[in-house]
Amino acid sequence: MQIHQQRAELPNLERLVDRLVSSSIDADSEKATIRSLWRTARHSPANTIQGGTTTPRLITSGWAGWMRYGDAGRRQIFLFLMPGDFIVPGLFQLECCDLVSLTPLRTVDAGPLVDGETGLTPCTAAMIAGTGRYYQLLLLDHLTRLTAGCTTRSVAHLLVEFHARSMRSGACSGGRFSLPIGQRVLASALGRSTVQVNKIIHQFQSQDLIAVGYDWLELRDPEKLHEMAGMTHSLLGPSRPAAGLGIGGRVAAAY
Repeated sequence: MQIHQQRAELPNLERLVDRLVSSSIDADSEKATIRSLWRTARHSPANTIQGGTTTPRLITSGWAGWMRYGDAGRRQIFLFLMPGDFIVPGLFQLECCDLVSLTPLRTVDAGPLVDGETGLTPCTAAMIAGTGRYYQLLLLDHLTRLTAGCTTRSVAHLLVEFHARSMRSGACSGGRFSLPIGQRVLASALGRSTVQVNKIIHQFQSQDLIAVGYDWLELRDPEKLHEMAGMTHSLLGPSRPAAGLGIGGRVAAAY
């Protein structure tokens, strides 16, 4: 990437920085370190495998998905990654899995955030260390969607998760957040047909629960969708201990 393209990621880092760092005596130096990462920005086209890195990377824009390969080369998304999430080498070292960019993806090198010699980024270093636990909880939520037996409940559950994660990364305004993936991708992740997902999306629109644009979605009644999802916990509140990595405000609440 050229330097002006790398610098374009600075606003994205600025938006994330207050969400990633708690208030502490070292907060200013930690935020400065995060802001400086724009110089390491890297671009990946859509539908490319993310690999070849030995240090963590922070997603600043775009979406990726962990995919498992099935029969006849069929790919099943089992975990979405969004801006504010970390890509940590070695979490899923399985021959049948790949991390693939679902959209054009930009990341920055998060290695400086776990540099033990400087000790300048304790909050974000702790978040990166807790990535595995955070993803495990997201995987449990995904398993809930796959076994729900009700497409309405599954779609509502997934949209509420996207809304919560976008809100806590600072990428949600007035209930509206970026949704750069299509209904075919959502259907594939949920193990449903595109027709089923499309029907539910239109149903939610007609009930004024959501509004949908070309690459965005707005939750107009998140609490109602939360209820329809049949959740027994809140993605928005402190009862969910892993609300944090890239989506939570404080490291103590995150892990």
